[in-house]
Amino acid sequence: MGINETENLGTIHDRLVVLLGIDAFIALTLLSVGAYFFYKVFLRGLSSERHDILRLQLKELLLNYLTLVVLWAIQFLIQKQFSFLGPFFNYMGIATVLFGALVFVRATKILVKGYLFLGSMTAGVPILIVNIVTLIISIFIAAWLSTSVFGVRWAPLLATSAIVSVVLGLALQETLGNLFAGVALQFDKPYEIGDWIELSTGSSEKIAGEVYEISWRATILYGLFDEVITLPNRLVAQSEVSNFSARKKAIYRGLNIVLDSDADEEQIKSILREVLRETKGVLQHLEHYVMLRDLTEKGALYRLFYPIVHYSKQYLIVDEILMKAQDRFKAAGIQVSRLQVSIENKMKEGA
Repeated sequence: MGINETENLGTIHDRLVVLLGIDAFIALTLLSVGAYFFYKVFLRGLSSERHDILRLQLKELLLNYLTLVVLWAIQFLIQKQFSFLGPFFNYMGIATVLFGALVFVRATKILVKGYLFLGSMTAGVPILIVNIVTLIISIFIAAWLSTSVFGVRWAPLLATSAIVSVVLGLALQETLGNLFAGVALQFDKPYEIGDWIELSTGSSEKIAGEVYEISWRATILYGLFDEVITLPNRLVAQSEVSNFSARKKAIYRGLNIVLDSDADEEQIKSILREVLRETKGVLQHLEHYVMLRDLTEKGALYRLFYPIVHYSKQYLIVDEILMKAQDRFKAAGIQVSRLQVSIENKMKEGA
């Protein structure tokens, strides 16, 4: 072993001895215990799903902490009692430092997520914010440890890595675009976790669902039939977003029905009002609207507006309205020319 290599090992040994002091171990212990008590004291009102997520993360933190305890005890014994195992101490010390950093990052992540949960107990918080904070902390710790343990000087490396940065930037253009779009969405807050939204991307088709998560790359929705819809954040940021949960008001849906223009108008309106009163899922404490909107060569256009109990039930409600209306019109001898369902972004104040 050369003189320079021996000096380097000695330098690393000395740096590890400083980093692995009892003060650092106590600080990590207090941080881990603090994360657990924060969860137990302040986050009792979380939904069961969010409880499961945090419990899993606490279990992972506990396993990392127990591993840290074992490694720290071994390196401490080597340092104090078995100094002849000095070279082995360096390997144990590095492993201990790495697990200490992992415990710090995991405990901090739980505390950040718990703090964000305080304002959103039932729905949850976007994982994107937590991941960004965790990434920043991880980069800082990695840079600090590489300097403190191995003496890495980052300034010259960063100065000579401009070409590498350009290449990585081009390769990760799509990923970075989704990341920055996700950050912008978090600042603008057009929706939150648990909101029902519709996205219009420029085509006639709309994408609808309940916001479940906002990650680095995408916004994840649960669709009307519990299908998982993954939308790139860039697509969401460029789309027209209709949020049906933000104002906590009843949602009105619209339905067009074209009937025989010779039929009695009041009879038709009476049948349609009766259908709305008998349809499950239509709110009865709010007003319903049945109007004659137009007369065309195909017949008389009637327009229905009605409040519904929940966004996800709208198509089942439309199905029941149409079935009941068809039966009533047949019984009354009224001819149905054409049915057309349309969605209206109209809301009214709930009770």
